[in-house]
This record gives sequence, C-alpha cells and structure tokens, in this order.
Amino acid sequence: MDGQGPVRLRRRLPLLVVCAIIAASATSAQSEVDGAGADAPEIDLTVREVIVLTLRNSRMLENARLNRSVDRFALLVAEDEFRPRLTLDAYADRDAREVVDETSGIGSSVRLRVPTGGEFALSSRVADAGIGALTLASHSSVIELTFTQPLLRGAGFGVARGALQTARVTEEINALAFESAVIDLISRAVRAYRAYVQAGQRDEIAVRSLDRARRLLEVNRLLVQSGRMAERDVIQAEADIARRELDVVAARGNLDAARLNLLDLLDLETRTRFGEAEGLAAEADATEPLNIESAFEIALANRPDYAIGLLEVRNAETRAHLARNAQLWDLSLTLGRAFTGSDDGFGGAIRDLDRSRNRVSLDLNVPVGRAAAGRARLEHRRAVAGLQAARNRLDDLRQRIAIDVQNAVREIGLAERRLELASRARELAQQKTEIEREKLNLGITTNFQLVAFENDLVLAENAELDAAVGKLNAATELDRTLGTTLERWGIEIDRVEHDNAEGERFGLYRETVR
Repeated sequence: MDGQGPVRLRRRLPLLVVCAIIAASATSAQSEVDGAGADAPEIDLTVREVIVLTLRNSRMLENARLNRSVDRFALLVAEDEFRPRLTLDAYADRDAREVVDETSGIGSSVRLRVPTGGEFALSSRVADAGIGALTLASHSSVIELTFTQPLLRGAGFGVARGALQTARVTEEINALAFESAVIDLISRAVRAYRAYVQAGQRDEIAVRSLDRARRLLEVNRLLVQSGRMAERDVIQAEADIARRELDVVAARGNLDAARLNLLDLLDLETRTRFGEAEGLAAEADATEPLNIESAFEIALANRPDYAIGLLEVRNAETRAHLARNAQLWDLSLTLGRAFTGSDDGFGGAIRDLDRSRNRVSLDLNVPVGRAAAGRARLEHRRAVAGLQAARNRLDDLRQRIAIDVQNAVREIGLAERRLELASRARELAQQKTEIEREKLNLGITTNFQLVAFENDLVLAENAELDAAVGKLNAATELDRTLGTTLERWGIEIDRVEHDNAEGERFGLYRETVR
C-alpha cells in the first residue's frame, strides 16, 4: 500500500496541473470581460422595478397596445350603426346630337337605422333640365320620407343589434387577451429576475467554497510543517482548489447568461451591469393557504382565458341566432310620403312643394328551391356547429383549469416542505463540516473526508437556494393559475394599456438606465 501511494500521485499530478492551468486561464478571461465592462452603466434593481421596466420597454407589449388602439376604433365604428348617415350626390349630363341638351342635379339623403331592424330615409333632389336654347331652364325638386320595417328576416331587437352586440363582446375579448399577455409578461419578468438572483447566489456559494478550500490548504501546510501530515496528502487540497476555481468560473458564466437574459427582457443595453440586487428573502410571501374548492372558484372568477371562453360562447350564440333568422322569408313593410315641385327658378322649385304622394307597400321575397335557400341553411349549420364547439372548448378549459389549480395548490405545499427539508439538510451539512474541520486540526481525520463533507455542504447550499427559488416560482405560478397576478403586484391594467404610466409611481424613467 505504501508503495502504491507515490505511483498514484505521479499519475494524478499531470491531471492536477492541467486543471490548475484551465482554472487560471478561465479566471484571467473572466477578469478581462469584467474589465471591458467596467465603464458600462450599472443599476440596482428590485423585483418590482423589473416588472415596471418590462411593462414600459417590452416591444411585444407595445405591439399589443397598437392592436388595442385599432380594436377600440373598430368598436367606435360599430357603435355608429344606429346613428344618422348622410350622403351627398351630384350629376351632370350633356347630349349633343341635334340640339344640345344639358341636365344636372344635386341630392342628399339621411338614413337612420332603428333597433327594431327598420330604417328611416329622408332624401331630397333638385334637378335642372334644359333643351338647348329652345326653352327656358326648368327646375324640379323632390323630398321623400320613407320608413321600411322588416317583418320576418332582419326583424327584432336581437337581430338588428346582433352585429353591434358581437362587436362589443369582441372588444371585451380583446381587452382580456391584452390582460392575459400582461400577466404572462410579468410572470416571465419575475422568473428571469429570480434566475439572475439565483445565479448570483450560486456564484457566492462557489466563492465561499473556494475560500474554504484555500484556508484548508493553509491548514494542511501548517500540519505538514508540524509533522502531523504527510506532504503528499496536501495534493488533495490543491486539487480541490482547482476544482473550486472551475466551479467559480462556471458560476460566473451562468450569472452573465442570466444577466443577458434579463437585459433582453427589459430591453436594455447588453453592457448594462446590475449592482446590488434584492435578495429572495425580500419578496413578500403573502401566499395564503387555499383549499382546492376555493382556489377553483377564484380561478373561474379571475382568469382572463375563462372569461374569454364565456364571451366566445355568447358571440357564437349571437351568430347562431342571426343565421337562424336569415333563413326566414324576406317580408318588409314600407311607408312613405313624397313632396314634389317645379319652377323656372331654383328657389321656386324648392318652395313650391305643392304636389305630394303617399306610398304603402308590402314586399315579399321567397327563395324557392335548395339552390336559393342552400346558402342560408349552410351558414346556419356552421353557426350551430360553431356554438357547440365553443361550448366544448369552454368545458375543456374548465377541466384544464381544475387540473391546473390542483397542481398549483399541491406544488406550493410541496415547495414549502422542500424548503424546510433543504434548510435542515444545509444546517446539518454545515455542522458536520465544521466538526470535521476541527477533527482535521486535531489530526484525527483526513483531507479526503473533509473535502467530501465540503462537497456535501455546497450541494446542500445549492439545494436550499433552488428550493427557495422554487417556492417563490410556485407562488408566481399559483397567481397566474388563479388570475391574481395583477392584484399581487398592484398593477392597474388600464394604465398599462392606455398611458403606460405605471413606472411613474416608482419614479423610474427609461433614460436613467440607458
């Protein structure tokens, strides 16, 4: 056994030298990167400030705001359906076969739809007719008021207001879709920030582990000088330092990757550096215990996608009702009264409206044969199928929400338990490492055993960190599942959608972080 020790040492020595060279090179490269970014802007961030900057700078959200402006204008156009519509028209005609004949006129009409499906129309026309130079110009005028009311197809408040009702519901759907996009963006921002903080704390764990390894090497050298340890045993501590240095370099790389990912989400310059970050413990853990039933009711009341599903069913019902009405015969009643006048002068033709006529008509249009009525029947079948599909999608969504709620509630409980166990394991690993270090000082244990315990401590510290982040992310996922994300962070969706002034509450301005 004693003869094999030096042989194994000689075999491992090249590997240890290579590890040391790689660690030194990587550390030097990292130092150059840090030096290159020394003049980069540096900002301190909290999780709430990350949310604000994300909502202010996100191009995806800016595109959604542009779409919302178009959606609101589309609703304004639809709201004009029952407002008066004015049209003006003019014409001129010239016939020069034997005698030059010129005619011209100007007219206007005002139409007003009413919620019963009927329409009022007021039209007027003044014409100038002349036959060359044989006669004086003759002017005529007509003013006619009519009211047309459908009696079957297109009749009734539900049918006449169907398009407007659909437009209003569609606007609600678009607003909820925007809210859902904001919720997803906030959840991504919070997770990205925690990933950056987690990477920073992993780097701190790696640095502390490297410091402990260096102190262990110093202790080993003192023990060798005092004759209480063989010189060959020091190689274990030196190898541990090389591996710890590699861990630090890897942690620095992961930290920079998390920084760039967060900068991309915040739409900031890639040179931007983050200063002191808010710790994970600073986030208020206001998650209250929930049972499955109450959490499910909260989700149904707050989730935008479920509200969208309900509104889509309403729109499908409206379309089915309109399609059913479109299969009826076209029967309409028209009432009208016209006033006419003529004179050699323009003003006289308008003033002398002495002749009038009344109009009462009942018009019936009946499609005959499958070819004539087939289109309406096809649209009705499509609308009925669309309604059933919307109801099926709503039932499927309700079932998925129930499963998501159960998973989220269970996960938050498991996350709390994992954090408790991870904290206990870290405490025990720390205690046994301290005991083993004291034993090494007394010369009653080996470097190998202490290094193994140091590895266990690092693993336990990282496991506790992962459990802490997992618990916070589980709470964020629970908020997203219940639809309470905006309430959790105090975000007013109207301000985010319209004036984008949410950042002013925290005194944040884009130019301060550029």
